Parts: sequence; C-alpha cells; structure tokens
Amino acid sequence: MYKYLGKNVTIHSLAKIIYPENVSIGRESVVDDFTFIDGSGRGVEIGEFCHITLHCTLQAGGKIQMGDFSAIGPGGIILACTDDYEGNGFIGLKVFGEKYRNHKRKDVIIGRHAHIGMGSIIMPGVTIGEGCSIGAGSLVTKDMPEWTICYGSPCSPVREKPREKQLQMERDFLEEYSER
Repeated sequence: MYKYLGKNVTIHSLAKIIYPENVSIGRESVVDDFTFIDGSGRGVEIGEFCHITLHCTLQAGGKIQMGDFSAIGPGGIILACTDDYEGNGFIGLKVFGEKYRNHKRKDVIIGRHAHIGMGSIIMPGVTIGEGCSIGAGSLVTKDMPEWTICYGSPCSPVREKPREKQLQMERDFLEEYSER
C-alpha cells in the first residue's frame, strides 16, 4: 500500500492519505489526526523521527521531501502543486481532465531539523534549509537559509540559531536510541 513505512511509524486513524503508493515515512515518525497528505505526482518522502501535527495539509504534485527530525506545526500547509492563477487555465475544473488546467508543480524540500510553525504556508519550489525554524503564520514564497529563525508574510530571515547544540543532541539521542 505505502511506498515505504519504517519501524514504529504512527499514522493516527483520522489522518487521510491519498496515493499512499507514492508516500514514504521513515522510522518513528508520526502523522496526527485530521492531517491530509496527497501523494500524487512525484509523492511525499517523510524522514525519520518527524512529526506532522494536527490539521496539516501536504499537497504533492511536485515532490515534498522532509528531512529527519523535522516537524510541521498544527494547520501547516505544504504545497508542491497549485493551479495557475494568472489566467492560463481554469481553476479546479476537472470535466476534461487536465486539458483546460495549468498546474504549477515544483518540489518542496524541508531540511533536517527544520520546523514549520503553526498555520504557516510553504509554496511550491521552496527549500527550507537544515535547522531552519519558520515562525507561526508565515507565508514562505522563497528559499530560507540553514540554521536561521525566519518569519513573516512574506517570510524572511530574522536571526541565526545555534547549529552545534542541536546536532549534539541528535548524536546523543541516536546513541541512546540504538542502545534500546
């Protein structure tokens, strides 16, 4: 059914996943209730130790890739496909399939240790760098740098955050995890 499910993956019963054959979820990751994942097109790859919280939407078309230890806060939206709103196709019209529509499909990459704050929207073609934190309610229309706190509408970098402390916690955690 799924492309890949790692060890101890939790998908809560009220989560909805369509095109699961294009969805991979790494070990110990969690998908909370009321989350919608559309694995169409190039699919969705969720890394290890990730958390997709309540009421999130992941809309593939292009690929959505989440690195290990990343998370999406409640109500977060990740779009790897949207309709063309510039008049080059009808919006949502499906009667003739794709003939009269024009989708924009672009990959979205969320780096390791990246966190997307509650209610944020990530648009197609965006890369969120490793360790980047996106503040609640942000609209992300362009790439955000590694190990930076970013927020706003449109989202922009505000200040750096410590890299080594987080990476040391990862090493300590993985050592303890492997001893279980």
